[in-house]
This record gives sequence, structure tokens and C-alpha cells, in this order.
Amino acid sequence: MVTIRNHNVILDAEFTFKLHPKTLYELGKMCPENQLKFQEIYLKRNRSLFWAYLCLLFLPSTHYAFMGRWQLQFLFWLTFGGALVWWIVDLYRLPLLIKHVNSQLQQKVLMETKSVNVFKNAKPIHISK
Repeated sequence: MVTIRNHNVILDAEFTFKLHPKTLYELGKMCPENQLKFQEIYLKRNRSLFWAYLCLLFLPSTHYAFMGRWQLQFLFWLTFGGALVWWIVDLYRLPLLIKHVNSQLQQKVLMETKSVNVFKNAKPIHISK
């Protein structure tokens, strides 16, 4: 368990080390059940640097598609990787790109987890005629 500003996060330290501080703070406000749900969803959807490098090096440079950025992927293909300059730059930029994509994913999964919690606790509204 990790304690963050009087909020308890029940997830293991190895997992929480990879999370953005704002995400950790918001997770601390959530019940343990929702924290585990967040972890489950995030681990299914997060992007691995290993697979991103495989996409860049061995598949026909599909690393942007792997990150869900199809517009950039088509531009990358049309310019042949910026005449290979873009491709070489991406060899070095890829860790930062994956970190950014995973950070956006954390926020998206956090909002999904919060909204499920809101609807789960909502009381039905009865409309009388």
C-alpha cells in the first residue's frame, strides 16, 4: 500500500511507480475496488516500449498506428519516414512518445473508472404520469 497525502492507494509500488502523480492522487480518493478496476483496465490498454520498437524496426514502421495515431502513421508512410530522417529521430523519441500516450491513457481510464462509480451509486429516478 502506498500513502499519498492522506489518501491510500492499495496498488503495489511497482505499478504505482509508472503512474503520473496526478493519477496517483486521484486514485487515492477512490475506493479499493475502483483502484483495482483501474489497474485491470490500464494494464490491458497500456502501450509497451518493447512492442513499439518492434513496430518501428521490423514491421513497416507502424509505431504510430500502435499508439493509435493513424493520421501521423499515414503521413509517415507517405513521406517514407521523412526520407528516413523522421524514422531516425523516432528511434530516440519513442520512449517519450510511449510515456505520453500512456499518460493520456491513465487519464482516460481514470475518468472511465470514476464515471462507472458515479452511475453505479446513482439512484433511479421515478417519473410519475
